[in-house]
Amino acid sequence: MPTIDPSESARAYLAYHLKRLREARGWSQAFLGRRIHVSKSLVSGFETMQRRPTLKNLEALDGAFSLDHTFAPLFPLILKEPGLPAGFEEYTDAESEAGMIRIYQNFVVAGLLQTPEYARAVLAPGAQPTRLEELIEKRVGRQELLAREQPPAVVALLDASVLRRPFGGRDVVRGQLERLLELAELPHVHVHIVPEAAEICPEGSFTLLSSPGEADLGYAEMAGGKGQLVDDANYVAELGILFELIRSNALTAEDSGAAIRKALEEL
Repeated sequence: MPTIDPSESARAYLAYHLKRLREARGWSQAFLGRRIHVSKSLVSGFETMQRRPTLKNLEALDGAFSLDHTFAPLFPLILKEPGLPAGFEEYTDAESEAGMIRIYQNFVVAGLLQTPEYARAVLAPGAQPTRLEELIEKRVGRQELLAREQPPAVVALLDASVLRRPFGGRDVVRGQLERLLELAELPHVHVHIVPEAAEICPEGSFTLLSSPGEADLGYAEMAGGKGQLVDDANYVAELGILFELIRSNALTAEDSGAAIRKALEEL
């Protein structure tokens, strides 16, 4: 990664001096993370400008380095800076740390809920053959967080059309719908179907990530499996409002299960 110029922005100033101070003390990112009660990957995100710190994070950094209001005063300036585009690796890093994951998908079953066969059918048309297995493995591997001792709460809003899209053929779709019903039985996973009659039409799929003590993050999806990790507070708030509007039009969990079972019967 190119050397960061600390004069470019408040976030760059933080990244440059945080890494400088940490390395001067011989601390690893994991060690510093333990001192300020965050993960190693979050410290890495601060140093690469991929993650925006909370005021609590900055105050903890001042305390860890015995500084007198050095990082905390940066917070108002950092808030004014726009979010940075990020690839899927940055998103999965943030996803793995979230306490709540809210998903809206209007075209396919959300990746976090996909079977390997369904993931293959979805990913194959646009993927390089040499990378397809790697992409499937990464997508399915993300589901490990659903089986953690303390898993995140997941609320998935799926457009009704995803129940009928024939990705991979009848057997693949059947396996995927059965998997949705299985996941919906977990106490921390909530699957809701948005009926086609709902008078709301979002222009794209998106995800919201929330954790106690940290600002919410958004992820807006784009074509080709790409997307943008969004930490602009105003835009994330807009996505949060949109999510609640969609959820208000979605079926209950019980009725959603019935809709999935009906789709299974009609295969």
